[in-house]
Amino acid sequence: MGKYLKVLVISLFVLLVVFAAVADRPIVSKMIGGVPLGPYLRLAGLLGLVVAVFLAWGYKRRIEASQKFIRAQEVLDQAGEKAERLKRESERLEQDLKAQYEKKKLDLDERISEMKHDYEERLMALKEQNIELKESVGKLMRIAKKSKAS
Repeated sequence: MGKYLKVLVISLFVLLVVFAAVADRPIVSKMIGGVPLGPYLRLAGLLGLVVAVFLAWGYKRRIEASQKFIRAQEVLDQAGEKAERLKRESERLEQDLKAQYEKKKLDLDERISEMKHDYEERLMALKEQNIELKESVGKLMRIAKKSKAS
C-alpha cells in the first residue's frame, strides 16, 4: 500500500511540473479560458520538488541505516566466528592440559612407589639391624650376668 501511495504522489508531482512548464503556452491558455494557472502550477511544482527532496533524503537515510545494519551484522558474524574459534582453542588447550596432568600424575605415582619401595627396603634393613642389636644386647646381658655371678 505504501509503495503505491508513493508512486501516486511522485506521479502527481511529475504531472504538476510538466503542467507548470506548459501552462504559459498560448494553446493551454486558450483551452483554460485565459485564467493564469502558471504561477499556481509552478508553486505546486516547487512544493512537489521540496517534498521529493525530503523523500529522497528519507530514502538516503534508510539506505544508510540498512548499510549500518549490514555492517553491524558482519561485525556480529566476525565476532561469532572469533568466539567459536576461541572456544575450540580453549577446548583443545583443556584437553592438552588434562593429558599433561594425567602424565604427570602417573609419573608422580611411579616416583612415589619407587621411593616407597626404597624406604620399605631401608626399613626392613633397619628392622634386621634392630633384631641383630637385640640379640647382641641379649648376649652381652647374659655375659654380664655370668660375670656378676662368678
